[in-house]
Amino acid sequence: MKKTVIILFLLFGISCSSDGEDNTPIPPVETTKTKFKLSITANQGGKVSSSGGTFEKGKELSITATADEGFEFSSWSNSSTENPIKITLSQDTNLTASFNQIKQQQYTLTVNADSTGSVVGGGTYDEGTSVTITASSTQGYELTGWEGRSETTNSITIVLDSDLTLTPIFQLIASSRNYYTSGDIIQIFPAVLFDRSLEVYGIKLIAAGAGGGQTEAVSNTWIYKTAQVFKMIMDKDAEGINKTAQERMIKTLLGEEGWHQGRQTGQRIAVGGGGEYSPSFLSDQGRLAYPGLEAYTDALALDDMVWYKNVDSKFTGDDDITEMLEHVLHTIHRFGVRGAVEGSTAALDSEIDEGDISGTEVFLALKQAIDNGVYDIGDKDFGKKNTWPGLIKEYTYLLTYAMWEFSEFWDGGTLAPEWNNNSRTQEGLLSNNPLGYALYNKYFAPVISKPSKITLRSMFQDNDQGESGYQPDSD
Repeated sequence: MKKTVIILFLLFGISCSSDGEDNTPIPPVETTKTKFKLSITANQGGKVSSSGGTFEKGKELSITATADEGFEFSSWSNSSTENPIKITLSQDTNLTASFNQIKQQQYTLTVNADSTGSVVGGGTYDEGTSVTITASSTQGYELTGWEGRSETTNSITIVLDSDLTLTPIFQLIASSRNYYTSGDIIQIFPAVLFDRSLEVYGIKLIAAGAGGGQTEAVSNTWIYKTAQVFKMIMDKDAEGINKTAQERMIKTLLGEEGWHQGRQTGQRIAVGGGGEYSPSFLSDQGRLAYPGLEAYTDALALDDMVWYKNVDSKFTGDDDITEMLEHVLHTIHRFGVRGAVEGSTAALDSEIDEGDISGTEVFLALKQAIDNGVYDIGDKDFGKKNTWPGLIKEYTYLLTYAMWEFSEFWDGGTLAPEWNNNSRTQEGLLSNNPLGYALYNKYFAPVISKPSKITLRSMFQDNDQGESGYQPDSD
């Protein structure tokens, strides 16, 4: 019985064991990866020696990054800065090369020039840049070389490897012509009311003979006095004169160059006043009555008249001095001073037919003089542009007279109210019309000279007395 129980127990245990689930964990099947992927790329600025691929585990590879021009290698995406880089593959790998743009060294090329010429080509350039510099001389000058260099051509080419300053050297072209010539009186034939002429320092004086109801002719002495005053105002040896600019003024007066090129400056001289001639040659219609006059005068650049025995004259020497200087200055200022000093053609423009002059230096100085009560224009309407040329002409004469401190030649030493007594001296002008003061010193003083008061009073004496002192050139 006992044996039977034991056997049953064993059979039961075997039965239960075969019918239940087996929960014993199954160990993982081991696999071994033998190949890996390598992807290699490059950012902007370069390239890599390989784009990668699939390689055996443990494969050692060497990859090189090459920078484009203007760039340099920076690093790999794994932070390595080795180049070439060696890689032993143990897993899939992505690798990117990065590059930095090289900051180009730059240098500055500075070019200098003065009023004798100009030069172009300066600036800031990358190192190694080839730059061509070209110099151009102003009229009357020529290039002779470059400071510190051996080249003598107008254009030179520089390869920049440092900061550099270049300055062209210009020199005045020697002229065989003497512009300071003093001619003598010659007859105009046939006469065109004006029957004599004289050329002095680029200006052609033309003097009226008797005619048109005027029985008196301009005296030869007065012609010579006029010529001598022009010479005194254009004294090349006077203090402060820029001879180059003054010679350019004479060339402008001659019509060789400048804004009225092709027409020589003329200075008309007649007796008394326009009303002394019948008909008046000053009117467009009246001059047609004098055969040949229109064609003759149209060939000249003309502005004002110098009157011999002015109908308003007091026949004193000082009055004659003012008569002469005012109208001679009108001519020189308009047709010579404008164009002499660099920049003066634009700065002293009073020709309203050529364009807007309201921004010119002379206009702004005139306006300041009016606004500050220095120059009283009377009943003239400053708002009308057609008054501007005449106002500028009168203003520049008064400005010159004040800068020369010549008010003593005015009747009683004053021209008030037209010109304020507070501005009869340089000091007064500096205080009350500083733009005029600066204008004169910049454009007028370098080319016109202050005549001697003593010499003027010797030439112009009461009742038309006095000698001119004029000496024509000898042949």
